[in-house]
Amino acid sequence: MTAPPDGISIRQGEPADYENVAEMQYPSWRLSYRGILAPAMLDLFDYQRWVNEEYPRRLHRAGWTMRLAEHEGLLLGMSIFGPESGHPDHLEIDSLYIAAGSERRGIGGLLLEDALRSQPQDDAVLWCAEKNFRARRFYQKKGFELDGRTMMWTLAPGVLEIPQLGYTLHRSGPSSLL
Repeated sequence: MTAPPDGISIRQGEPADYENVAEMQYPSWRLSYRGILAPAMLDLFDYQRWVNEEYPRRLHRAGWTMRLAEHEGLLLGMSIFGPESGHPDHLEIDSLYIAAGSERRGIGGLLLEDALRSQPQDDAVLWCAEKNFRARRFYQKKGFELDGRTMMWTLAPGVLEIPQLGYTLHRSGPSSLL
């Protein structure tokens, strides 16, 4: 991993950013799910749905935010996070994507640290596709541990489901990792 670029900034994402965020996230998402979903299935997803439906739905939840990593006006990554539903004392990382070609430069770590600072005393949780080994290694290197939770992410009921594994970063109590 190389050091993050000098001059990187992290700022609040706004609805006016959604189109640019989706254009950045879509190729990264496709790379993340290559080998998990067949190419024909990847082709079924249109990033415009994120702009019109997914981002507004996810960010409508109380306390949820989108953060953007930029360098010299170029969008390098995004994160979406907030209090976990039913457990507001847990921070849930919903999304963390880095622009294709900008991976392994420390940007993901900066976005994760930014999210963790939003609820510094609380445990952090997330879901990761069982077969997304690159993302799983990233989170494990950052101290997240498999926590025994599992679920099926349903993209097309009865047709397309992706097994997900739960991860937790324990930050409360004497065994806090951060």
